[in-house]
Amino acid sequence: MTLCGGCRALGSCRLGVERERLDEDGVARFELSCPRSHEGGPDVAHGGWTAAVLDDCLGHLPLLHGVMSVTAELTVSFVKPVPVERPLELRVWADRREGSRWYITGELTLSSGGAVLARASGIWVTRDQSHYVRHAQWLAGQGGDAENR
Repeated sequence: MTLCGGCRALGSCRLGVERERLDEDGVARFELSCPRSHEGGPDVAHGGWTAAVLDDCLGHLPLLHGVMSVTAELTVSFVKPVPVERPLELRVWADRREGSRWYITGELTLSSGGAVLARASGIWVTRDQSHYVRHAQWLAGQGGDAENR
């Protein structure tokens, strides 16, 4: 499984994603559960966790195809409260690709029974590693003291 920079140091996904795979039909499937540390209401995931895990997993679809991308737009529909510490599945697929843009949709469900908990769609734009160099250069020009981060 590919981990983001923050999770790579820990050796596991802080959002609770345990497995990912790309099926032959192009659909990515993620097995996950919301860690108790992301609880919002009693036994329910914080909406920020739901949005973050959808952003992360939808953004992994291009990565599973060997393409780096960044989120340009994300829309989340919260259908039902997401329980913490329960097995979940997230299915992700590309609706279409236009040039450097991937239009991606996903659906978060309870593993038992398949109840839909949240849906998301968005646009991811392909980038190469120089994207981060350009960002660092831009940020340096914005002022402030980078050593006090």
